[in-house]
Amino acid sequence: MYENKSNLESKLFELIQGLWTVSSSHPFYKLLPQNPESLRNTYSLMKEFVASHTTSLEGFIDPEAIIQGSIIAMGKGSVIEAGAIIHESCQLFLGDGSRIRSGAVLRDEVLVGSGCLIGVNCEVVRSIILGPNTALSHLVFIADSIVGRDVNVAGNVIIANTPTRHGASINLRFRGKRVDSGRSHLGVLVGDGVRFGASTTVCPGCIVLPNLTLPPQVVLLGTIDHKKREKLMSTFFSLWGD
Repeated sequence: MYENKSNLESKLFELIQGLWTVSSSHPFYKLLPQNPESLRNTYSLMKEFVASHTTSLEGFIDPEAIIQGSIIAMGKGSVIEAGAIIHESCQLFLGDGSRIRSGAVLRDEVLVGSGCLIGVNCEVVRSIILGPNTALSHLVFIADSIVGRDVNVAGNVIIANTPTRHGASINLRFRGKRVDSGRSHLGVLVGDGVRFGASTTVCPGCIVLPNLTLPPQVVLLGTIDHKKREKLMSTFFSLWGD
């Protein structure tokens, strides 16, 4: 049956709103996409957020960390290790008890909630890591993305954020249809409780529903739900199972 654009977008954003269980008191709550306009304007909202936030530094910065950009906030118990690079373009919000490990590079606006880990040699760009208990393992590239609570992104995961055709708008895939995101740069929207397998490639505009554990060395495209997860697992075990 034909589904008009308005109804399709409404159903899609109901799904997106359900990705995260976040209290209205969470500092990033108003940055989460509620409709097509707020998704298009996420980066502008992030810039407004850091511009309006009062600087508060209660964490520890190792003297051998490379701080070229601005640290807007470091919560209690947060740490930036030796060798981490806060690029000159970066405006960083780092929540209580979160840690940025050696070799990590952060660029542009990066908002990290409490109890999170940015691992060794990760690169994080224009992204929101909600937390708590979310970890990016080693060698992860993530840009223009929102990652939920209690998420584990295993090693060597690459999240693509631009289309192959320069300047093109990125589509969200939902119910076999394509919905224009209105953005030329968009990585992944990751629900709470997701576990990524190692050496995964995530295509631009991907949506991963909450509480999915995914196999390693896969390509993720479109909206990943329980049905797609089962197909991915079946393929993985057919190749590698006993």
